[in-house]
Amino acid sequence: MPRNAEGEYFSRRIDLTDREEVGERLVNARKGMQIGRKIGSVIPLGGSAVGATLGAISGFILGDETTVFPIDMIAIPAYQAYLLNGTPAFQIFIKEGEVLTQVMQTDAQEAIEAVSDVQNTPTTKKRRRSKWNVYTGKKANQIRFKSGKKKGLLNLKAMGVQYRKANKGGKKK
Repeated sequence: MPRNAEGEYFSRRIDLTDREEVGERLVNARKGMQIGRKIGSVIPLGGSAVGATLGAISGFILGDETTVFPIDMIAIPAYQAYLLNGTPAFQIFIKEGEVLTQVMQTDAQEAIEAVSDVQNTPTTKKRRRSKWNVYTGKKANQIRFKSGKKKGLLNLKAMGVQYRKANKGGKKK
């Protein structure tokens, strides 16, 4: 838990407009959920569900890039988290007040970054519509077939004649 110089706990609000921060917190919530589910599976009748819920909530709340440890802790490898009795492969002793900072990006963070890079690529400028496209787009200029196989479709030949008359242009030879 972050503390100031006087030793008082402080916190800040989650910036929901920052997609990167929200994405990191969701990834941490998922990790917390998985760990909570494993730990809760020891308790019968809904222990996994309760553990997953509590783990997801704590992963979302504590999902900052840096973590200040509030008490002395012992860390063991994640693949041995199920060990309640027994000795893990190795242990790391963490003193109160030490800071855990992320050194490398996780696969999920790299994927989020790659997706955001693709989404932020500049879009090509739309081409300007020609006079003909503008003319045919206006409902008042549209001439439709009244009967036959093409009933209801645009009569582009008749529209072309009207267009050339309106723009004083004929076919150039």
